[in-house]
Amino acid sequence: MTERYDAIVVGLGIMGSAATYHLAKRGQRVLGIDTFPEGHDQGSSHGHHRLIRRSHANPQFRPLVDRAFELWRTLEDESSQKIMSLIGEVSMNHEAALNSAGWLGIGAEAENHLEPLDEDELRQQFSGFRLQPGMTATYEREAGYVLPEPAMSALLRVAERNGAVIHRPEEVTHWSADGDGVRVETTHGSYKAGRLVITAGPWAAEQLRGLGLPLQVVRIVNAYYRPERPDLWTAEKGAPNFTMNVPEGEYYGMPSIAGQGLKIGRHDLGEPTTARTIGREVGSDEVEHLRRILDTYMPGASGPCELAITCMYTMTPDENYIVERHPFHSQVAYACGFSGTGFKFGPVIGEILADLITDVPMTSDSSMFSSARFTKKDNKQGVT
Repeated sequence: MTERYDAIVVGLGIMGSAATYHLAKRGQRVLGIDTFPEGHDQGSSHGHHRLIRRSHANPQFRPLVDRAFELWRTLEDESSQKIMSLIGEVSMNHEAALNSAGWLGIGAEAENHLEPLDEDELRQQFSGFRLQPGMTATYEREAGYVLPEPAMSALLRVAERNGAVIHRPEEVTHWSADGDGVRVETTHGSYKAGRLVITAGPWAAEQLRGLGLPLQVVRIVNAYYRPERPDLWTAEKGAPNFTMNVPEGEYYGMPSIAGQGLKIGRHDLGEPTTARTIGREVGSDEVEHLRRILDTYMPGASGPCELAITCMYTMTPDENYIVERHPFHSQVAYACGFSGTGFKFGPVIGEILADLITDVPMTSDSSMFSSARFTKKDNKQGVT
């Protein structure tokens, strides 16, 4: 017998977990499906912590930033879990690289949250950082990190308390419009619903084939180092998050937190891949490259490498997101292309998706996330 729901959510990373949460809280009978068991490391939502900050280069994101902070705190209250911690963030930027620094939060809107630090001020407040010639630094107080696994677990537990049903591990093999509803086929069965949300992360191109969305999955490496100078590089001793836009590239990371090694990753350069073919093994050259960055700008941070992991960014050409209704099936909405910066907005994206498929007034403006922006640009070159 085919089971019937009000809504089905395909993919339970941060965006799908948040969509399930919002839909269940609205009284919808929701089924959430994911290929992998909870806590897996095969997608884009795993890891020990993710950056969050008030600043953003795009002023259109201002309401979304505020709403994200509000929703994370609400989730903490509902789940009785600590999910978000604000420990501040130092950004170091080379003058030659500033033009490409939008992801770091540099812009007129962001400047309200950024405190410029000259070399003496940086040394006085955070003595471990080293500015090289041509570099400047800023500090943001309302910045910190979100804990991914506790966050997604909290979203799903609250959703289940409100009647959501979670199926995992269970792979979706096909979905189709079924009258004014949908049918979803999986490795375990068949389900029908009035509405469908697709939040498949790096598998989005498979689930949304035929739409021609401009998505490219890239492989990203994060490495964790036990600090040689824990007095400088542990959160417990006052160390902040960090971002760097330097001649070597764009980097981000967090200090050692609760015994976990200091984390660093490169944001601007990823190897093209797919969710099914990504190389999971991290090479010694990749670990040593990240170590050299730390040794140059954060001496004392790069002791023994305790862990190196891979994850995936699903990139769009402009590194902005895609969140919209399906162009041919209004009962379907999807979100994808979060380009390595979307996790902190998870609760807001989930809320937008719930708004889209329950036909209520939009809580947040999502017009900037329409994929039509690519069609308009690319049609000049004969691409649709």
